[in-house]
Parts: sequence; C-alpha cells; structure tokens
Amino acid sequence: MKTIDRRIRKLEDRFGLADGKPPLLIVVSLAAKKLALDEDRCVQILRECGHLPTGAVGLVNLGKIPRGLDAKETERFLRERGAETRGPLNGEGPADASLGATP
Repeated sequence: MKTIDRRIRKLEDRFGLADGKPPLLIVVSLAAKKLALDEDRCVQILRECGHLPTGAVGLVNLGKIPRGLDAKETERFLRERGAETRGPLNGEGPADASLGATP
C-alpha cells in the first residue's frame, strides 16, 4: 500500500495536483474566432467574478463567447454569464456539449 501511495503522490506532484500547488487551468478558444479581449484578460475577468473552476484541474471554454462582441460587451458577458464557460472537467456536462459540438 505504501508503494501505491508514494506513486500517487509522485503523479500529483508531477501534474501539479498536490496540496499547495496552483491549479491547472486549460483554456480553450476557437482559432477561427477573434475575441475583442485577449485570453489572459478573459481569465482575469472570470477570476475577479468567481467564475473560474475551483478544482485542481479546470477547463474554461472561451469558444462559448458569442461572435461580434466588442470589448465592453465581452467583459459584460463574462461578468454576467461567465459560469457558462466552464467545461466538463468541472462536472458540468458532457465533453462534446462544452466544446460546442452538437449531439
């Protein structure tokens, strides 16, 4: 049992999942979709509003931001509806739905 515990701790350390380590945040965006704000600013807004995933590994799908929004509209969308950008790693639905695929 000690061997298994030691191996799990090594994997947690390697992937940044151990206690005290910052979480791994995966940010998905669509290459064909130009946002009015850069990804870092979008993540900052989501963090300020408490819409970022809180687990050790989280997914933010910026592809859910509607097309054609200017910077102010994009910021308003993220502040008001930013929870919609969370993905399946956060226990919020099937993977294909969060990535914009239709069943």
